[in-house]
Amino acid sequence: MVCVADILRAISDDRSLLLFTAVAVSNSERGSDILLHKFRLTRKQYYSRISELAKANLVTRRNGKYFLTSFGKIVYLYQTIIQKALHDYWILKAIDELEISDEEMPKEEYNKIIDILIDNEKMKEGLIHKSDPIPTEQFGAPKKTLKRMNRSIAI
Repeated sequence: MVCVADILRAISDDRSLLLFTAVAVSNSERGSDILLHKFRLTRKQYYSRISELAKANLVTRRNGKYFLTSFGKIVYLYQTIIQKALHDYWILKAIDELEISDEEMPKEEYNKIIDILIDNEKMKEGLIHKSDPIPTEQFGAPKKTLKRMNRSIAI
């Protein structure tokens, strides 16, 4: 069974992440030789990275070409959201400042600011204030862990 650490390890270095992204956007039009040359990887570097991506169930090989698995497509989706968040880093820092300011801002105003500043719906979902604790059960964590997490967040 693949765990989160395996997935993060597989895409943890820049070249692995670039390789993963290339497989995602290429629709397998590129062969391994083109990717080797483009990313200046040795054969060993290329195949060890692609092997890690395959072990993490992010890519699969068909007819000599690599494709994202269904799981890989989901990971790629969230990786693009992370890239968008990095692009919007200073906007997110400004939002942080609003949250920690001494003046209490009404939840509706805060949510309206988020709606104006952030254009990605998934990012908005993560930022919009709700009265409930963080909905971690959507990630499949055991209920004991969820209670412990929500308790530690409330502290």
